[in-house]
Amino acid sequence: MKTLKLMLSVLMLLATFAACKKGNNDPNDPNDPENVQKVSKADLLPYYIVAERKTGDQKLAVMTFTQDGDGVKVNLHRQGYLRSIATDVTDNTLTFDLDGTGTYTYRFALEKNASGQITLKSFLYTDKSNAAQGLDFAVLANTTSAQTYENADFKTGNLLFRFTGSKNIDWDIKERQIGTKYYPPPINQTLPIMAVAPEVSIPYYALATGSFKANSDFIGAVVPSWKNVNSPILVVERNNIIYQANKQ
Repeated sequence: MKTLKLMLSVLMLLATFAACKKGNNDPNDPNDPENVQKVSKADLLPYYIVAERKTGDQKLAVMTFTQDGDGVKVNLHRQGYLRSIATDVTDNTLTFDLDGTGTYTYRFALEKNASGQITLKSFLYTDKSNAAQGLDFAVLANTTSAQTYENADFKTGNLLFRFTGSKNIDWDIKERQIGTKYYPPPINQTLPIMAVAPEVSIPYYALATGSFKANSDFIGAVVPSWKNVNSPILVVERNNIIYQANKQ
C-alpha cells in the first residue's frame, strides 16, 4: 500500500511539474520545440523577403506574396525585372523555380511560433549556370510592422534622398548648379544659378507596405535588420549599387 501511495505521489508530482513547465512556456521563443507550428502558404501573405545575390548586376531582390485564387504567388522584383510564380510551403520550406527548368531555384526555411510569428531560419539560391552565384544575405519582414518610408528623408554617408508626397524619389539632394543667368553690362557675365536640389526626381510605386520600385531606376525596402545592422534600416539599389540608409 505504501508503495502504491508513493507511486501515485510521484506521478502527481510529475504531472504538476509538466503543467508548470508548459505554463512557463514563452510563446515567442523560436528555440522552444513546443512553439514550432506548421507554416502554410497563406501565412506568407503579410510578409516580404529582401535578398541580395552574390554576383552580377541587379543584386537586390524584393519578394512579395499575393493571393491567387486558392493559391499564393511569389512576386520576385529586381530593377526592371519581375517574375510571378505559384508557390507552396512544404515542411516549413518555401521553394520556387524561376523558369521551371531547375536552373534558378530559391529555398527559404521558415519557422512559426505559437503566436503565429514567422522567422527565416536559412536561405539558399542556386544558379546552375553560375556556380559562384548564391545569396549573400536575406531577411524576412512583416508589412504590419514595417517602418514607413513615405514622405521621409533618408541618409547614407553624405548622400541624402527623399520620398516626396507626390510619389517621387528625390535622389542626392544638395546644393548644386541648376542653371545659368546672364548679367548685362556693367557686370557682363554669365553666372551659375545655385540651389539645393536633387540629382534626379523619379516616380516610384509601392510593391507592398515597406517596399518600393521605380522600374529600372530604383528598388528597395525597409527591413528589420541587415547584415551587421540589428535595427530597422532601408536598403535601396540604384545603378547596381546597394545603399543602407537611415531615416532622418
